[in-house]
Amino acid sequence: MYMFLFALVLVHPSGFANPSLEPNVSVQYRSQYQNHHAMHASYVRRHRRSIGHAYSHAGNSAGRGGKLFGKNMSRGKPLKAGKEFGRGMGGFGKGVGIGTGRTGRKTGKTVTRAVTP
Repeated sequence: MYMFLFALVLVHPSGFANPSLEPNVSVQYRSQYQNHHAMHASYVRRHRRSIGHAYSHAGNSAGRGGKLFGKNMSRGKPLKAGKEFGRGMGGFGKGVGIGTGRTGRKTGKTVTRAVTP
């Protein structure tokens, strides 16, 4: 029995080898078209997200932080609860700051266009 398996391995060694070790035709194809996403404009995000998206992300982040705070406190993990709450409040501050910045920029541009003769 062992001689049969040994002979089978000698005759056809790639039968038991890892398929990734065999030469692959698609490797050449993949290397040729590796960066094709970067070449097409449809894959590039052209527009920023809206002001409302920034503010809603802030609220979602605060809610997520509060939820994880409560879960971890109920499980007796106050340090982890504080960490998660702080992360949520950090995301809240970031979202409000980005939304406020976009609001100020939009207002400034509107006023400038209205005042410019």
